[in-house]
Amino acid sequence: MPGMVMASYPSVVADELFYRACLVVAVVLGLGLVAARRWIVRVARDGPPPDPGTALYRNILARWLGALWLLDGLLQLQPLMATRFVGGLLAPLIPGQSAPVAAIIEAGVRLWSVSPIWFNVGAAYLQLCIGLSLLFGQDGSRLRRGALWASLLWGVVVWSVGEALGSLFDGGSALLGSPGSVLLYMAGAALVLMPDAWWRQGRPWRILPGAFAAFFALMAFLQWWPPSGWWDPGTLSSYVGSMGRMPQPAVFAAPLLAWAKSLGLHPVLWNAVIGGSCAALAGAWLAWPRRRATVFATAAWTLLVWYWGQDFGVLGGMGTDPNTGAILLVYTLLWACRIGIVGHAPAGRAASGEAMARATR
Repeated sequence: MPGMVMASYPSVVADELFYRACLVVAVVLGLGLVAARRWIVRVARDGPPPDPGTALYRNILARWLGALWLLDGLLQLQPLMATRFVGGLLAPLIPGQSAPVAAIIEAGVRLWSVSPIWFNVGAAYLQLCIGLSLLFGQDGSRLRRGALWASLLWGVVVWSVGEALGSLFDGGSALLGSPGSVLLYMAGAALVLMPDAWWRQGRPWRILPGAFAAFFALMAFLQWWPPSGWWDPGTLSSYVGSMGRMPQPAVFAAPLLAWAKSLGLHPVLWNAVIGGSCAALAGAWLAWPRRRATVFATAAWTLLVWYWGQDFGVLGGMGTDPNTGAILLVYTLLWACRIGIVGHAPAGRAASGEAMARATR
């Protein structure tokens, strides 16, 4: 099984070997968990007493990251991953990339091709373990912090090889999922890893509005930058049309195909609208980050792009993650919680006082 070269189409034999390997690893991990259950419980709860004013937001972010990594791990267990991950997902990223980026992806393709079954099994269980550790580890515990560091290290591999650096150097776009969902996962992990004092000083709330503004400004630039090719007739329509033709329920496919037709008829108008919406949101986050209109507009834009541009990232049997729409909604939710649009901002030390008021204006 290890080292065999898979065909470019699903193989019953390859699928059987893949899931047999998954079962073997699951049994080994299960026995290890039973044997080390007391130690695991201890490292999951050994963190310092959480600060009520700051742990809330760290837990929201960490648990959403855990849920996303868990979903990514389950998606890596899809049948097509054993036979078509290299040829259907990694190799198509290479054409059009700059030489350094193409070299990184080609190295990943060669390495993965050595044993595609075991690399898929390893990637799936690594992501499942990261997700479960983030979900069940206490704030500040060794288990959660270890999972956060593991997500950073693994994220570098996934972002560079599996996401081609978010297509930032090859005609990226919000529709494609730029700058890459895993890069946004890594940003979230870095935030959760910041010390408690850093959160008490309100630094995340000074960073987040500027990060949103920078994100939307970058998306506008990528969408309008002529070398990206989005102004050219047929580019937008062919991309959206290819998503609509992927195997998926007709209720999702039909609107995509209809929009692809409209994109083919009015490519310049639609590209101007897409880039303009990004530019408008960048300005809104700079000028009015605490207004409900800014938050709601961001959530609405993200949902639209998540479907119309990214097809929710998981439809068609080859998606490895729900794409940037899902994680961008998490950041929007975090900010909405902080300013009291969703739930109530806590009255603890981190949310009170003149210093925190200044930090979130």
